Amino acid sequence: MSLKGLKFLLSGLVIIATQTAYGQGPDKVFRASVVKVDITPDEPKMLLGYAARKSTGINDRIYHRIVAMDDGVKQFFLVSTDICVMSPSEYDHVAAILQKDLGIDPENFWWTLTHTHSAPEVGVPGLPEVFMGDRYKHDVDTAYTSLVERSLIKGITEARSKLVKAKLGVGWGFSQANINRRAIDENGKASLGLNPEGAVDRKIGLIRLDKEDGSPLALIANYAIHGTVLGPAQTEISGDAPGIVSEYVEQKLGVPLLFINGAAGNLAPIYSVYPNPKAGHLSQFKVLLGDKILSANKEIVSVRSDVKLFTGSLIIETPRKPNLSWPKDLARYTQTSANGDHMVLLPARFLKINEDVAIWSLPVELFCEISNEIRDRSPFPFTFFYGYTNGWLGYLPTEKEWKHGGYEIETVSPYTPVVEKHLKEAVLGYLEGEMKSTPSFQPQSANIPTTVKAETDGMLRLTARNGKGIGPKIKYMPEWWAFGWFTNLDRVEWDVVVELEGEYNAELVWSVSDETAGNEFLLEAGKQKLTGTIDRSGSWETFKSKNIGTIKLKPGRQKIVFRSNKPVVDAGMLDLREIKLSLVKSK
Repeated sequence: MSLKGLKFLLSGLVIIATQTAYGQGPDKVFRASVVKVDITPDEPKMLLGYAARKSTGINDRIYHRIVAMDDGVKQFFLVSTDICVMSPSEYDHVAAILQKDLGIDPENFWWTLTHTHSAPEVGVPGLPEVFMGDRYKHDVDTAYTSLVERSLIKGITEARSKLVKAKLGVGWGFSQANINRRAIDENGKASLGLNPEGAVDRKIGLIRLDKEDGSPLALIANYAIHGTVLGPAQTEISGDAPGIVSEYVEQKLGVPLLFINGAAGNLAPIYSVYPNPKAGHLSQFKVLLGDKILSANKEIVSVRSDVKLFTGSLIIETPRKPNLSWPKDLARYTQTSANGDHMVLLPARFLKINEDVAIWSLPVELFCEISNEIRDRSPFPFTFFYGYTNGWLGYLPTEKEWKHGGYEIETVSPYTPVVEKHLKEAVLGYLEGEMKSTPSFQPQSANIPTTVKAETDGMLRLTARNGKGIGPKIKYMPEWWAFGWFTNLDRVEWDVVVELEGEYNAELVWSVSDETAGNEFLLEAGKQKLTGTIDRSGSWETFKSKNIGTIKLKPGRQKIVFRSNKPVVDAGMLDLREIKLSLVKSK
């Protein structure tokens, strides 16, 4: 079998690329730092956010703001930059440099954008050129792009050199600085406007970093709002509301604020697309949002120095809008399925801080209903969504909004209505599965046979990590979180405590090459047996999930075994990652 890459397909939708958790023993100390780098250009630049236009001056300066966190083993870098959007290929370029020169795993480098519409373009257009090609008739500004890249790399290098012992706190705030912008007319047609009855997300997610002595080090504020207080008539460079709010909070606290935009795909500032800062009441956002961030910060009374980090990533595979062209620089973000369908490969990143904070991110403009639902259903008390992260792959609306059409759906989305379902299944599955079940203080790749007990939802999860491999050729592969290379003599056993007697649905998570598929398996618990055939998954690198039938389980401690059901297996039977047993009928 091939061991190229690290990925598996979950429920036919998700390719998981990497996950890493690191231990923090008694000798490990949490450290953090923050760096602020001015990236305001000295000469006129093409602005991104509306139709093509060139800057005529500077209203307020724009920056990289960089936070580094180090739990003693892992270093994580979060960057907030005052620009609108960038192609994922630009992120990939900088991430590759950081990996080569500084040894930073791309999974541990997140580059978020505040989404101000009054900042210069950076790099090649990417998807915006496909959607709105008339805006990109001019050459790419390589000089400014180079400045942004160099200053970011220099800032990360500086942040790494300034790490100090630190503490971390987390909290919530609330602000009514935003409003739904999908105005619906009498015919059900959407247009850009204001919709006071539309869905909204007004929570502020806060992370505070303090120095060892309790003095402030940095603040990270997550809030969903378009950077469109200033409209197309405004041609002076500005960080818009996110930038103005950041500067205001920094003046009050004396330390940098990283403004991280959220699911702002359908959320505008309450004053939107005005011709100049005064007309748009830009300074009022200091009160509407800045003061609310400051108030929420005061409510964070608990900070801790025993901080542990876990990072993960997955790729959500979902159909591409029919007849949509695709830029060459984004070749790695699309593929053609076996039946000829063009797919978008949407990368998601995850950060868990200790056992109560979960942060997930996407390079999209997400509709807030989706992040609201994921937050409400998340097993973590603090669940934040970071939008505009590591690039831009268009708008991602809810399924029900497709009937209303409008700019976000008809012009700037590469997806189909099914994307909401694919996204929620993937992200919630990851939050409830890998992130929740993997302690941040323990390497998750280790195979440690343990007694399996029902989770809070009653499910019995028989994973490769908690099972025992027995046989001459069976091998646990930590990089795949799976047992592999089965022969007829190989098997996996789990020690299981069943609380409720009844019929359990069995879901298999596996991979196998197409030419090797077709072997028969046997799942047995005492005298109860379930047999079936290993279907094709596409490749050894592609994991799939499928219901394989039901099996009756009696209460009490017992062994559950998975093995071959044939006397001879000439090639690898499958790579087995997990069997999920869900109670469907109790006795």
